[in-house]
Amino acid sequence: MKVKHLFQIFLVVIATSLCSCGSSSDSDGGGDNPSGLTSISVVPNTYSAIFGSEFTFIVKTNEGADVTSDAVIYVNDVAIAGSSYTPATAGSFTIKAVYNNLTSPNVTITVDPIIESIEIQANNSVVNIGDTITYYVIGTDNDGNTSTLTSAEVYINGTISATGNKFIPGETGTVEAYATFNGMTTETISVTVQENTALASFTKKAVIEDYTGTWCGWCPRVAYGIELVEDQTSDVVVVAAHITGSPADPFQNTYSVQLANAFNVNSFPTAYINRTAEWTYPEPNNVSQVTSTAGSSTTSGVAINSLVKGNNLSVVVSAGFAQNTTGAKLVVYILEDGLIYDQHNYTDYYGGLDVLTNFRHNNVLRYSFTNILGDAIPANETVANNVYNVKYDFTIPSGLVNVPNNIKIAVMLVGADNKVINAGSAFVGQDLNFN
Repeated sequence: MKVKHLFQIFLVVIATSLCSCGSSSDSDGGGDNPSGLTSISVVPNTYSAIFGSEFTFIVKTNEGADVTSDAVIYVNDVAIAGSSYTPATAGSFTIKAVYNNLTSPNVTITVDPIIESIEIQANNSVVNIGDTITYYVIGTDNDGNTSTLTSAEVYINGTISATGNKFIPGETGTVEAYATFNGMTTETISVTVQENTALASFTKKAVIEDYTGTWCGWCPRVAYGIELVEDQTSDVVVVAAHITGSPADPFQNTYSVQLANAFNVNSFPTAYINRTAEWTYPEPNNVSQVTSTAGSSTTSGVAINSLVKGNNLSVVVSAGFAQNTTGAKLVVYILEDGLIYDQHNYTDYYGGLDVLTNFRHNNVLRYSFTNILGDAIPANETVANNVYNVKYDFTIPSGLVNVPNNIKIAVMLVGADNKVINAGSAFVGQDLNFN
């Protein structure tokens, strides 16, 4: 009896051992996963390559084991042989892998086309002085598809363009341009530049020159008055000349000091209208003193066109004359909007706060392309039905402005007596045409 009982135990042990071995062998291939294997991932050698490149893939488990040789890799849900793939077209492809009943998360690879040829086009074949010429570089790839190549380099009259794919001509003649990309060069194209046409009359703009300071507690009164003027008319040009005090004003510069000295400004705030009359106190109550000088018809006007790319600024200013204007001068300033700095305030405006924290200072004078009171226009250019053009190409020095896209170009046409004949201003990149 004891022998028989021991024999039965032995049979149970053998059966258990056989069952255990059978379960282990089932884990290979598509069977149950080994203990600890919970996920897999597929990783390409690169996520983006040009057309014709070969992609290779590695499949790993969550435990770090390389199971590439035993996994099946799919490209756009189609299984591939092995672990490498060369796409037949450009575009995006979805990759996944399957191993031991586990599927990896999808990854995307991108195949960039090969640009085989390029050409350059212009938005117009004939433009006026001051008009913006926009160039487009078009690439054709190996699939016959075309695309605009924004990273191509454009050359204007043999020199790389500082303002990218845009150019403002400042004189009549022919502008020749070509482009390069990845060692390829386009043919040269030509754009004809012709004279502007003067208008018979122009809309009069008013100019406010505000002598101010962040330290000046009464200066918000004029700032508020300017806002009221701007609410009533767009025919106004504002120049804020900051002069330092106690504490110091961070926006004072050579040009603001020169301007204040030229008009003997020694009390603040002071605001002049058209370099003719002082804006009467209290300025917010005398908005009509400004608006009454704007909007009428006059015989001279200005147009402005500008471009900026990085720190490269290009400006073309035009002065148009419907009648002879002896002794005219041109004033061209760079202004900046959106300068944030605390403003002292002794007034009831802006809520009457003693310090206006993070006050937004606009129209701040930063630079003058001309003499602060203007450069003389040649007498033969200030005759009836003529347009005088001048171009400024300028590299903005570090620290001159905070945000190049926040700058305005302000232009004044003034007489020999420095009084404003007409004016205009526009943010960089925005055209101001004769009107």
